[in-house]
Amino acid sequence: MPGVSYGVDTGETLALIGESASGKSLMVLGAFDLLPPGARATGGATTFAGESLSAGEEATESWSRAIATGVGFLFQDPIAAWTPIIEIGAQAGEVLDDHSDLRPDEITERVMDALGEVHLPRSKRLFRAFSSQLSRGMGQRAMLAAALVKAPRLLIADEPFTGLDVSVAAAILDLIKDLKERRDMAMVLVTHDLGVVARIADRVGVVYGGRIVEEGPVDDVYRRPLHPYTSGLIGSVPTFTTGRLRPIPGEQPPLTEIPPGMCVFADRCPYAGDVCFATEPVLRTIDRTSVACHRAADLDLPGIT
Repeated sequence: MPGVSYGVDTGETLALIGESASGKSLMVLGAFDLLPPGARATGGATTFAGESLSAGEEATESWSRAIATGVGFLFQDPIAAWTPIIEIGAQAGEVLDDHSDLRPDEITERVMDALGEVHLPRSKRLFRAFSSQLSRGMGQRAMLAAALVKAPRLLIADEPFTGLDVSVAAAILDLIKDLKERRDMAMVLVTHDLGVVARIADRVGVVYGGRIVEEGPVDDVYRRPLHPYTSGLIGSVPTFTTGRLRPIPGEQPPLTEIPPGMCVFADRCPYAGDVCFATEPVLRTIDRTSVACHRAADLDLPGIT
């Protein structure tokens, strides 16, 4: 994914939105060497807490400690993300066992406190449970507790509401929002749910074809999108539009089949001209939004009405 760059400040939430298989999760997980088997980062660098690590470099002890204790993760599958043969409590406290001088009883107390903070029972029964004994909602809360045990400065949430009932997802969303504000954590949220983004995010990055094609404050991007893909994405959501939906024609190509040297959205864009097929646009700033579109300044695109 050449040319992709993003950052998030203390207390801020950046949401990455886009269609499935657009590259949202790869952008986030690749930055922390958490790509699935068969994939690896071949370039770029990640900076956290004042330290930088380039892809392919061997992590220093200070870098590993900063990531282990400073970044919490929520994954798409709150059951499969746990090691199935190790108790939940032991896994939640593992990072403290490896990177702190706390005694085992102190680690257990920290885990218990975190379970209570995410509205789970502070019980030995749950502490000693295995992931197969949890519902998806409980699994996601337990994963959030495991992230909070470290008192992280940054929370990475990769589609954390996938497969959850609407009421459970809403409760966990409110919980995450409350915890983030009370702890002043930064957060990067990967999702395809534009409603969730409107409720919790400060900024939004719109991802298509492995590129961030538009990025800016949520209200600005939603109400006055500058990229045709962003406008089409908003127009495809029933709750965000009045009248008929505005679906995007065609399908997004696989990331490995996107031709270089042109706009990644050109084949599906109703406004594409010769320059769009001849030159790949770079992000440029218009007002408070960055957009990668040759014609952004000329278009008046519909957003939320």
